[in-house]
Amino acid sequence: MSKKKQTRDERLAAYEALKRAAAEKRKVNKTMRTKLRDDPAARDQLHKQMVADLLRVYNDPNNPYAGWAASRQRYRDLGHFPEILVTDLFGTHQEFLRAAGLVDSRGTSKVRLLTARLETERKIAEYAKEGIEPYYGLHDDELARKMGVKKVMSVADIHGKWVDPFAWQVFLDSLVMVRPDVLVLNGDIADFPKVGRYTQMPGAGNLQLQEEIDYVRRVIFAKIRERHQGIILWVIGNHEQRLVRYLADTAPALADLRCLRFDQLFGVADYDIQMVFGGNFLAPMQADRNKNLVRTHKVLFDCFVVTHGTALGPRASDAEIRYYGMSGTSGHTHRPSIFSQGTEIHPGLTWTNPGMMAHRACAKDYREQRVNEWTNGFAVFTIHAELKRVVPELCIIHEDFASFCGKTWTPTKKALQRRDDLWQIVRF
Repeated sequence: MSKKKQTRDERLAAYEALKRAAAEKRKVNKTMRTKLRDDPAARDQLHKQMVADLLRVYNDPNNPYAGWAASRQRYRDLGHFPEILVTDLFGTHQEFLRAAGLVDSRGTSKVRLLTARLETERKIAEYAKEGIEPYYGLHDDELARKMGVKKVMSVADIHGKWVDPFAWQVFLDSLVMVRPDVLVLNGDIADFPKVGRYTQMPGAGNLQLQEEIDYVRRVIFAKIRERHQGIILWVIGNHEQRLVRYLADTAPALADLRCLRFDQLFGVADYDIQMVFGGNFLAPMQADRNKNLVRTHKVLFDCFVVTHGTALGPRASDAEIRYYGMSGTSGHTHRPSIFSQGTEIHPGLTWTNPGMMAHRACAKDYREQRVNEWTNGFAVFTIHAELKRVVPELCIIHEDFASFCGKTWTPTKKALQRRDDLWQIVRF
């Protein structure tokens, strides 16, 4: 004959009766604290009794959560030993649970956490292998030719729709005038605030990933390729890395994307773009991911480094040139600069930061006090590949004036209006 199922009121009544009985038991067992002081040998026996009592609570059929709950409050209600004894013998309720085998040991928890992280990193590494790594080294044969004088142009930190309209027009016009052999997109070409760790700005959350990706393709890559037929190197920066990790690990949440492969999203093959990443996407720890950004670089013509960089502050270029030991360029700081540090073996070494292409309003994505520290600009390098000499030129773009190669610019009314929109942080 089947047992009659209890009603909710009957279950609650049984639970209250169990609580009252447990409270009486606790009054009696509270005296055991004195016994522990007088008889240390009783500690082991009491330890076993309390573990057995916790398991009883865990499996008690009158516990509404029998079989999976023995929380601190649940034991306060149903346990036969007062909480002070739990503190005396185990220190914390979590340690009490560990002693009863109801939660993982510290070692097991750590192993489980590392295993879970490694599984996430494995997915990210597989994603990168399929959608990014095929675009490494596409033009390495041409870049390895160490003959003659080469022109390299570097632009960094465009940050997608945060691009300053005036600075962007100056850069595009200059790209046509310079006609470089190599154009370096030196990291953080898009911003991706929806997948970043910083507090999002009002309005920025309205920008869908697909909208931002389409903007990068339509306004940045397409307009660059219209004006430049040479090699394009896209150096992965910290903002690109954040999107790669997000796409690989959060695919079920991305119903608004037309596809999930990084190369197809940005049209890397369509625009014949070579990717630069020097690390390993299999990076379980934050320290490993930081090392990846440090390793992300490429040496051009055996004498010139391009990297997004990791150093910040006014002395960032000093740190980069000391690390690589040759001339180069990096982004990341949003501050244009040329730093010179020659040695007896390599005289005349220089390190150049081209500044940023984003409007200064994007500082609100991080912290507002940076607004007045950042400046627009780009850099051009004339490289004698055989002599291994690098001559940098820096174009600093003011908000209302720019000059390069004898040409001057002032912002149009349309550019000024766009800037006002960015300062207002309106929906893009």
